[in-house]
Amino acid sequence: MKKVLLMTVLLGGGMAAQASIKKDTTIIEFNDKATNNSVKVISNTNKTIELPMKLNLESVLKAVGVDSNERERAFVMISKGGTKKDTLLLFSHEGQRIKIITKDIISKRDTTIKGSSEREMEEEIEDEIETYVEENENYKPGDHHNKSDKAPKVKKFFSRSDFAIYLGLNNFVKPQPASPNQLFELRPWQSRYVALSLRKNATLIKGNKVDVAFSYGPEIAWYNFMLQNNNLAKYESGQVSFVQNAKETDKSKLVMPYLNFPVLLNFGFKEDKFKIGFGGYAGYRVGGYSMEKYSRRSENKVKGSFGFNDVIYGLTTEIGKRNGLTVFARYDLNKLFKSNQTYAQDLQAFSVGFRL
Repeated sequence: MKKVLLMTVLLGGGMAAQASIKKDTTIIEFNDKATNNSVKVISNTNKTIELPMKLNLESVLKAVGVDSNERERAFVMISKGGTKKDTLLLFSHEGQRIKIITKDIISKRDTTIKGSSEREMEEEIEDEIETYVEENENYKPGDHHNKSDKAPKVKKFFSRSDFAIYLGLNNFVKPQPASPNQLFELRPWQSRYVALSLRKNATLIKGNKVDVAFSYGPEIAWYNFMLQNNNLAKYESGQVSFVQNAKETDKSKLVMPYLNFPVLLNFGFKEDKFKIGFGGYAGYRVGGYSMEKYSRRSENKVKGSFGFNDVIYGLTTEIGKRNGLTVFARYDLNKLFKSNQTYAQDLQAFSVGFRL
């Protein structure tokens, strides 16, 4: 994004101003009494702009280099707003054809920014300017566009950043045959996978039908392996084993948190509002414990690594609607436990669920 210079000029009681500006992009903001609107004239020309003493829509557009036909067109379009005092943005590309953008149009077009902060709204406007520059790089005087003056319905498919919660189930891919007398069967509906994710989306390709984005960012994830029946995990002399408890338990589980860093290549199909992503992840274990619960007031919690690998890595995929529910799946490529674990060899974890 080119550097943007913002100059605000308020007109009241005949107040006037004059300035000479030479920047990549210039924004001149003023109140136009003739149209009863707050107007921003945005120009990406690298020519020096001499502002007139009296600022109004006609004089400012003329100073920027907009020809008389386009100045008249701008006045008509802004006047259609009646008594509404919406902030209007007029973009002038090298003094040629202009485009009208309003914050109201942007918020109606992209429901993802409803309730956005002022900074997020400014980012949306900057994106609109950048998109217009890219689309009109080869514009020549005399060209005529039959498109509507309104901003396109969809600009970027992916937001710049997002926060999400992963809720799913996890289980083991078990070796065949399993180690003798090792009771590591899980309760499938109680073994939960939970993660909190904060990631950035860098749009690589903005197409008419498909956007492509590179997504990355940290997350904290928890494996909750809920053991069946009265089974429990023991960790003695550096070895983990899965045995039957002499006492009846309400629940018995192993919990392992990891700090992960997933990366995905996402494809957004604009017409269908559908997205799909493929990628991988790597993570580092940041704790761990086992817990057996015998009643509401009696439980036994033991902290430790339980022979788990400190580092995990694997493959992931996500598929869903743009602003709707997304399904995810993950599969650890490396073994869940360290190679020196006699009774927990060749176990690999996988998770499936929803990204909210």
